[in-house]
Amino acid sequence: MSDERGVVASFLKKCNVYAEASIERKRERGELDDIPKWEAYIEFNQHALEEIANGTLDRWFEDSNAYDPPLLRLDIDAMEHVERSTWLNSVLSPRPVVVAGTTDEHGGRNFAPLSSVMQVSTAPPYLTASLSIHKDKRPRDTLHNLRTTGTVFLNVMPATPRGATIVDETATPLPRGQDEGALIEMKTVDDQPLLLNEAVACIEATYVEEHPLPDAVATLAVLRVKAVWFSSSTVPTGGLHVLCQHGRDDMTPSPEGWTQRVLKHYGPV
Repeated sequence: MSDERGVVASFLKKCNVYAEASIERKRERGELDDIPKWEAYIEFNQHALEEIANGTLDRWFEDSNAYDPPLLRLDIDAMEHVERSTWLNSVLSPRPVVVAGTTDEHGGRNFAPLSSVMQVSTAPPYLTASLSIHKDKRPRDTLHNLRTTGTVFLNVMPATPRGATIVDETATPLPRGQDEGALIEMKTVDDQPLLLNEAVACIEATYVEEHPLPDAVATLAVLRVKAVWFSSSTVPTGGLHVLCQHGRDDMTPSPEGWTQRVLKHYGPV
């Protein structure tokens, strides 16, 4: 709470500095009619600063992350597809979004966003990804290309509006063989046509096997990691700041703020 109070107080103080400078400029230009408005603005901000300092506004900074206990059981099977999807995407959220780059048997590129990639093993290094089908019942181009050429570059996108735009554009349904990379200007690393220059990092993986999901249209693909592409060889000290899906259709930065390291899973030292 103290951090939030400090940020708000600092902002209000800067607003007043700007307002005082504006008053001086207006006096120099002879624009005296506007000065009372700026003086009232400063007075209002100063009053808010005093209430922040004396605790009057503490209730505004109380923890808003408290939740009621989850006492209501909702039957997933009784829901329509959109409602079910919204619930699952909202509860299991946020999660990273990658732009998967693959090539077909003719060398044609394909880019597609995925939010279903999961690390399931580190020795050996395996990932899984759920790949659905198109409305015309044909497999997703990503799965088709994995079956035929076997390599995928999972581009981890920056937590920026530009990153979200790339995700949105590459999600556009196109006929097989058309390059989603042509929908928006996307530069790739030299000699690596599937490695996006704007990616925060990238995982290079190969196709291992696939498993149809029971009573579902999706297929679970198993991938083996071959390399991690990054800007340096220094191991990150924590999670990267990346673009995530939060809810059904929204993009958001990866969570920031407090962290708490948990170490008991290592057992006694």
